[in-house]
Amino acid sequence: MRGSAGFTLIELMITVVVLSIVATIAIPSFVSLLQANQLTGQVNQIVGALNAARTEAIKMNQNVVLCHSADGVACSAPSADGWQGWLIGVAPPRPQTGIVAGTVMASGYMLSSKLVLRTGGAITANNAEIRFSPQGLVRTTAGAPLNSTVRVCLTGATTNNARDLVIRSGGHMAVNPLTSSGCTAP
Repeated sequence: MRGSAGFTLIELMITVVVLSIVATIAIPSFVSLLQANQLTGQVNQIVGALNAARTEAIKMNQNVVLCHSADGVACSAPSADGWQGWLIGVAPPRPQTGIVAGTVMASGYMLSSKLVLRTGGAITANNAEIRFSPQGLVRTTAGAPLNSTVRVCLTGATTNNARDLVIRSGGHMAVNPLTSSGCTAP
């Protein structure tokens, strides 16, 4: 007579205990990995938008602006909650702000309600605009050099939950990871 195939109750209990220990360790790490990837993806999208605006300014030999947009149609001032999205288009002559009608080249938006984008004082004071000259330089609406920071934060995360995108007037950009409690403006 053959022995019956299967697991004993003790073997099943040991398996359940081992799986619960592994799940207890792995799930928080997996959630943290997903959050970090979401933050990195959003920052990469913004860096790509800034590079696209700079490239278009050089290619078209015109001023091109990246500005806040709440509706994906026109430039607007960001709310107290941060930027909802952005537009890239041909900039009007100084000292006008916004985008020339019918010239929107690209638009973007925040990928999650948990992601917050805040800008440094120089960009906020410049009508939430980042203007690129035909030479690829970053300028204010008045034509002065613009050096500032864009901060992207992930609410709900406690460590390594923010990235500062440092923008220099020469067109250079650098991304710095940090921990920001409350996601204050840079």
